[in-house]
Amino acid sequence: MIEVNFFFIFFFSIIISFLILYIFNKNELLIDKTFFSTHKKLLNSTLKSPPLCGGLIIFICSLLFFKESILLILFGLLVLILGVFSDSNKVSSPIIRIFLQLILLLSFVILIDLRISNTRIDFLDNLLNIDLLSIIFTVFCILVLINGSNFLDGLNTLLLGYYILVCSFLIFLSNEHNLIINQNINLLLFFLIIIFLFNFFGKVFLGDSGAYLISFYLAFFVIDFSIENNLTSPYLICFFLWYPAFENLFSILRRIIKKKKVQEPDQNHLHQMIYNLLIKTKFINYKFINTSTGLIINLYNFIMFLIFYKFYTKTDILVLGIFINIFVYLFLYFFIKKKLKHLK
Repeated sequence: MIEVNFFFIFFFSIIISFLILYIFNKNELLIDKTFFSTHKKLLNSTLKSPPLCGGLIIFICSLLFFKESILLILFGLLVLILGVFSDSNKVSSPIIRIFLQLILLLSFVILIDLRISNTRIDFLDNLLNIDLLSIIFTVFCILVLINGSNFLDGLNTLLLGYYILVCSFLIFLSNEHNLIINQNINLLLFFLIIIFLFNFFGKVFLGDSGAYLISFYLAFFVIDFSIENNLTSPYLICFFLWYPAFENLFSILRRIIKKKKVQEPDQNHLHQMIYNLLIKTKFINYKFINTSTGLIINLYNFIMFLIFYKFYTKTDILVLGIFINIFVYLFLYFFIKKKLKHLK
């Protein structure tokens, strides 16, 4: 791959984005016609939905500029295709999608020899020394992240902004303490920022394809980061990725308790409830609520990252940070749920 500077990559990626957006808008490709979540409607139901091509833009940019990552790009393409099939309702069954994700992730983890084996819990680490269990655990973690990320992709800037924060803090931490990090994460950060700018103004959606691809790439980078830096607590990665992971697990638990089908979507995620609260209280102008909700949530995550990232070797402090995040999530969830009932 030809060595080029980041300015050229950034500029060229913007050109690619405009070109893909023009093609998809002109031909009305991958347009979200379902609008299951009301908060996806930026102003009113008559507005034309932007195309779900954010993932394709990121993939093309990664294909052109990622270095020494043939398997990562190949499986990124397969993950993207699965997401496109989901976006276009070619694969509408959540169970089938998860099954196909399992096959792809299992193949990827085995071929690239990617393993999570260090949890700093002796009993679990002994189990993860068994290769098969390590593979299963790694696939499970990536699967949780991918589907949790897809849950977050309903508000402009929320998922993109969150992963921009994760990438930025990992890069900053690596530069500050001379830690080993895959340099492609710098490029991914550039691509995320570009799509963020389009998504901020409602010109592009990620869709399932974009959410799958971004979380797949990031899962590889953070696991690789944890493996390469033994002194770094593995709970740093758990702390950085707590939100999509917990959103996924809590959503499943919530549906089981309510005796609903786990695979069926709903509008009871925390970000949707915050959005609805802002709608009812009219605290923010309606046309800005979608993007503002994502920015507010990520402002909280930015503050928490800023406080805790410096304790990157301190497992006990990082675990405390994870529990604080979960407590804040649950407190807000049940508080807002009660508030919305009173506002009906």
